[in-house]
Amino acid sequence: MRKNVSSLHWTSSLICLALVACGTNEDGDVVSSATPTTTTAEAVTSCTVAPGSQIGTFTDPVTVTPIVPPNPPGISLKDTSGALVNAHGGGIIKVCDTFYLHGEYFLSTTTDNNFNGFSMYSSKNLSTWKNEGIILPQQSSGQLGPNRKGERPHIIKCPATGEFVLLAHAADTTYQVDKEVVYATSPTVNGQYAFKGSLTNSSGTTASHSDMSALTDGNNAYVITESGWVYTLASDCHSWVSAKQYGAVNGTSGGIEAPTIFKSGSTYYWLGSSKTGWRANDDFYSTAPAMTGPWTYRGFVAPQGDKTWMTQVTWVMPVVGSKGTVNVFWGDHWYGDQDTTAPGRHNYLTTYVFQPLIFSGTAISLPTYKVSWKLDVGAGTWN
Repeated sequence: MRKNVSSLHWTSSLICLALVACGTNEDGDVVSSATPTTTTAEAVTSCTVAPGSQIGTFTDPVTVTPIVPPNPPGISLKDTSGALVNAHGGGIIKVCDTFYLHGEYFLSTTTDNNFNGFSMYSSKNLSTWKNEGIILPQQSSGQLGPNRKGERPHIIKCPATGEFVLLAHAADTTYQVDKEVVYATSPTVNGQYAFKGSLTNSSGTTASHSDMSALTDGNNAYVITESGWVYTLASDCHSWVSAKQYGAVNGTSGGIEAPTIFKSGSTYYWLGSSKTGWRANDDFYSTAPAMTGPWTYRGFVAPQGDKTWMTQVTWVMPVVGSKGTVNVFWGDHWYGDQDTTAPGRHNYLTTYVFQPLIFSGTAISLPTYKVSWKLDVGAGTWN
């Protein structure tokens, strides 16, 4: 089964930037924006990226037209040493002027997809990545020990403490026993994370779910899970204090997985996929005026039948600049994601699909596949 944690760190990840809430249309033009607000002069001086100074370039090797399943193949990102970027099913957090991508690390020598560690890469432009190493390795025993599943890592900066908290999903090898949300902490975003165990409430009740994600929104922090659950975290982000299910976000699928939330303007967007294991399907989304809803199902993200350009959503990263915001969709093109017998057996070869989300009012879409496009991080625009 695929596990998805989209932890929308869209608030904590923009801590040093002016906030411009907006989207782009099919041509990459800004369609709405808010007046930029800043934190301190020092933060803006040290973290602001000048327009044109950091350009991300994304080119898919697809050569066929029209682009229909099993295409596009996705991008095999490589780090600055030339090795494949190997961090999947996770999130991106931005600290100052640097993006930190983190995800599941898969071995090339096994096909069981058991937990081998969570890895991290850093970038100034989302296309050139430096390997930051394994930030949470396999433990000697226990929930993230040998012969265990560990998936959907998402890092937030806890609003009340400033501590970086990694939240993820752990389970046995069947995904059905001892499945729960776990967490680890670090004083720095790219440091070694100390595993702490289960995320529970004051009574010791776990958040017993598979796919999940984590995010911050102002002074609040949340974990969201498959099937539409929202867990509000305590002020230290080490436990949860309340839980509520929002059935509307399941749409017509019978149960959402790979949950991902981001915010644009005053609208919250909850994206996810149907439960088809490692195989791609048509991802869908819902909207709400607040994290507490009411959530309204809005339909598919990409044209129905194109299977979200052969991906499963894992994160949406708002890239805020001086002229607007580009909300970058990150989808995992899992290895063998149309194989009906044994998909996902070589997930270290999983590719990346980064695409700019298109806005029309409060509706979002990926109406066409951008084979090659560029992102101006400083301006918050794309072409």
